[in-house]
Amino acid sequence: FLGPVADEACQYVTEIVGKNPLLLRELNLSERELEDTQVNQIAALLQDKHCRLNTL
Repeated sequence: FLGPVADEACQYVTEIVGKNPLLLRELNLSERELEDTQVNQIAALLQDKHCRLNTL
């Protein structure tokens, strides 16, 4: 995804995981070129003390 679609997808993932931080254990972004805003959204998610993401 690139552009607005990627922003919406990234926002959706961070919102869902923010509501249920135990839901996501692994997130593979190796096929994606993330923009700064998307990286910042994911970084904020990782800083949440309830986030259980083990593999990024």
